[in-house]
Amino acid sequence: MQRALLSAIVGLLPVSSFAHFADFKSPGPGMHFSVGQSIIVFADLFDDFNNHGVIVCPAGQTVLDNNGVPGPAICSGGGVPTGWPQLQLEVDGVLQTDDVTHSTTVPGTTNLDANMNPDPINFNRFSVSGLSVGAHQMVVRGLFAPPPASDGGTLDSPPMTIVVDDLPQGLATLSLSDDVSGSVDWNNLIVLGNGHVVRPDGALTIRNCVVIGLGSPTSEGITGAASSLDIEDSVFEATGALNLTLSGTAIVRNNEFRANNLLTFESSDPDAVPIITLSGTTSTAKLFQGNRIGAGRLIFDDTSHWLIGGDTDEQSNILIGPRATINLTGGTSNVTVRGNYDHHNYRGGWSQGFNLVFSQASSVGILVEHNLFRGSSWPIQNVTGEFRYNLIYGYGHTWLRSGDDGASIHHNVFAPEEGGGELDQGIWFYSGETGIQIYNNTFDGGGNDVSNNDAGGEFPFAGPVVEVSNDSHVVSLRNNLMTYTRDYENSDGTAHVIGDAGTFGTADYNAFYSPDNNTRDYYDISGMTEGVTPGFAVHDASGGGTGVTDGQLAASPFAQPRIYPFDSLVDEAAVWNRTQRLSSILAAFRAHYTPASASPVIDAGDPGDNDPEGRRTDIGAIDSVGHDLDRFGRFGFVDLIFRDGFE
Repeated sequence: MQRALLSAIVGLLPVSSFAHFADFKSPGPGMHFSVGQSIIVFADLFDDFNNHGVIVCPAGQTVLDNNGVPGPAICSGGGVPTGWPQLQLEVDGVLQTDDVTHSTTVPGTTNLDANMNPDPINFNRFSVSGLSVGAHQMVVRGLFAPPPASDGGTLDSPPMTIVVDDLPQGLATLSLSDDVSGSVDWNNLIVLGNGHVVRPDGALTIRNCVVIGLGSPTSEGITGAASSLDIEDSVFEATGALNLTLSGTAIVRNNEFRANNLLTFESSDPDAVPIITLSGTTSTAKLFQGNRIGAGRLIFDDTSHWLIGGDTDEQSNILIGPRATINLTGGTSNVTVRGNYDHHNYRGGWSQGFNLVFSQASSVGILVEHNLFRGSSWPIQNVTGEFRYNLIYGYGHTWLRSGDDGASIHHNVFAPEEGGGELDQGIWFYSGETGIQIYNNTFDGGGNDVSNNDAGGEFPFAGPVVEVSNDSHVVSLRNNLMTYTRDYENSDGTAHVIGDAGTFGTADYNAFYSPDNNTRDYYDISGMTEGVTPGFAVHDASGGGTGVTDGQLAASPFAQPRIYPFDSLVDEAAVWNRTQRLSSILAAFRAHYTPASASPVIDAGDPGDNDPEGRRTDIGAIDSVGHDLDRFGRFGFVDLIFRDGFE
C-alpha cells in the first residue's frame, strides 16, 4: 500500500483536507455471543494523511530515527510518545471500558518497525464484557491525531448489531479441572474448559455442545490424533484453536466457531491464526459442511478426500471475519470446495491475506466451484486444479495471483470492490506455471464508478485484466469478457492483456468494453501481432464486427447495472444467520451479468467450445440461451433462487 509513512518522523506534507474511516473488522453483523463472555472487537481506523498510523511526541520534540531497529519510539526531548489513531467503543450509546487497558480509550501503538512505521499497523483491539442478554448496537469511534499530524477529528462507524444469548437450557455442565486425553465423547453438554486442553488419541465426538474456555491465546484448545472425528451442531467460544490429525472418517458439520475465540492475531502475518487445522491422508470421504467461522484460518494440510461445503445452502460454510480464509496446503489432494461464502474482512490495514490459498497442494482432484470470495489483497492465491462458477468480489492487489501447472479458470465472475491496496492486475501469472487455461470469464473492473471508497483504497482498476510474466505460460485465453478498466489518475490506462514473449499460446474470441480507459490497444504481448499471429485476436467480438483490431463493444454487454455497493444486495447479518442464501446472491449476480439482448458477445465464443448439442458459447461467464457449461449462479435449489426478492 502506497501511503505516507510516519509523519512525525519524515516531515509533514501539505494537505487541504483529511478523510477518515472507521468500521468494524470484527465481529461481523448479526453475530452471537454467550452471556458472560468477552466480545473481542477489532476496528479499521484509517486517516488519509497517515494511513499506517502516527506516533506523536510532545510539542517541540520529534521521534528519533531508530536506524532500522524495531522497538519503542523515543522522543528527542525525552517526552512520552502517543500513538494514533485511538479507539473507543460504544454499546447502546454508552462508552465502554476495555478489559485490557481498563480505559475507555485504547491508544495506538508507540512501537516502531524497521521501516519506522507504527508496529503493529492498524491493530485496533477492544475487549468488552458484561453485556446483558439481548441485542446490542455497537459503534467503534476513531480518534485521530491533533494538528499538525492530522486534524484532531473523530469519526463513528456505522452502527452494528450483535446478540448476547443466555446459555441453552437442558444441557448438563461439564467443568474441566484437568486436561483431557484419550477418546472423547461429549453429547448435549455445556463444557467449561477453564483453560485446559483436550488431547485426543482415539475417537473424538462432540455433538450438540457449547464449548467455552479450552486452551488459551497461546495454546490450542483441542490438539491431537483422532481415529474418527464427529463434531456437529456445536458452538466453540473463547476457545483455542483445533488442530487434529485424522486416520479415519471425519464429519465437521453445522458448528459455529465464534469471533471471540482465543486467537492471537498479528497484523503483519496472515499465517499466524488458524482456528481449525485438519490433516491426515486417508482415502475415506470426509465432510466439512454447514459451519460458520467468525475469525481465523481454516487449514487442510497434507490431507485428502474432503468435501468442503456441498450442493445446498444448508451445507454452505460461511466464513466472515479477520483472516477467515480457506487454505489447502502441504500436498492436500482430492478436495472439492463447493458452495461457500468467504469474506476475509480486509481493507488494507493488516498485511496481505487471501480468501483461498493453495500452498504446495497437489493438483490431483482439486475442484473449486460455486463459491463467493470477497475481500483480501489477493483473494485467490496459487490457484490449483479447476476453478469455475465462482464470484470473486473485490480486490486489494489482484483478484487471482499465480497458479499451479495445468490450472483451469473458467466461467467465473470477477467484480469490483476496492480492498485497500494498490491494484496491480486482475489476474497475474509470474512464477513459471504452465498449461494454464483462462476461458469464459467475466471481468468487471468498475471503471470510474468504483474508486476512492475511503476504506484505505484509492487506486482505480487501470492495470491489465490479465498479465503473464517471465516464463509462465497460458495455453489459451479465450471467450473472456473484459470490461470497465479505466485511466490512471494522471495518465491513460494500460492494455487489457499484457504478456512477455512466449507467455501465451492463443488469445482469441475475447471482447472488451472500457469506455473510461483511453487506451484502445487491448493486447500488449511481446512477439505477437493482432490478426497476424495465428490464434491471436482474429475472432474477437466488437461493435464494429468480428476480428476488428482494437475494436471494443459499442455499449455495455450486461443486461443490468453492476451490483455495487455490495450491501445494496447482501446483508451479511442475514448471511451469517442463514436467512439470506448463497444461492440467491449468486443468482442475482447472474441476472445482472447475463449478456444484454443483441450484444455481439452472444454466440461469439470459440466454436471448439460448442456443447454436445451444438450450442455455441457466448463470450463471458454466463450464456444467454443455454450451454452445458453455463452453470454460474445456478447453485443450490435454482427453482427457488429468487425467493428472497432479488431480481
